[in-house]
Amino acid sequence: MPDTTVGNRRRDKQQIPRIASKEAERIFAHCEHLLGDPDALCRNLGQAGFSRFLAQFDEKILELAVQPDSWGERTRARLISEVFTGFRGSPAEDASVEEITEISNIVIPCFLLELGRRRRHIEIEFPVNPSDSAARFGLRTRPSNPTYCISSEQLIRLVAATGEELVGLCYFGDQQSREHIEAQLALKGGATPDSKTGPSDSSSPSKTKH
Repeated sequence: MPDTTVGNRRRDKQQIPRIASKEAERIFAHCEHLLGDPDALCRNLGQAGFSRFLAQFDEKILELAVQPDSWGERTRARLISEVFTGFRGSPAEDASVEEITEISNIVIPCFLLELGRRRRHIEIEFPVNPSDSAARFGLRTRPSNPTYCISSEQLIRLVAATGEELVGLCYFGDQQSREHIEAQLALKGGATPDSKTGPSDSSSPSKTKH
């Protein structure tokens, strides 16, 4: 699957902090508590939408979800399990490896994109159900740029081509990373800029409350 974990990224000047095991255990327990709430949004994701699912988690949970260690793996697995069950209506334990891989390839980059959105390095509009083949994401790398309306498959390809740069942009607002991603988005045959229409489940900084 696309590599959007962050611990092994080499930035020239800015190092991504790792969450130590003791703190990671506390963060994971908090994540479990949120997901175990009888009123948790994951019980009805089809109506609540993916943006509201992400909104219930603080940045530490999202950071842990993209960390490449055992705690990060546990956190990713837990979140993906809830997303799968919430949208597919069946337990993740009953899913095939192919089904879990398919939804992971889409959902894991979303944790990183949501971090970038909260830090105001990007603007991202998530679809109600990112695993839907017809889903469209609205991505803008700076306010003066058009919003690119991209499919799930295009998002996966973007992550494969710009994984390290996506980390640099979402964590630090790195300008060189931003320019590289913009070039990928503007490639002929790639995503289509769309400044007027986009996904119905909005997650731009000015529209989503946390």
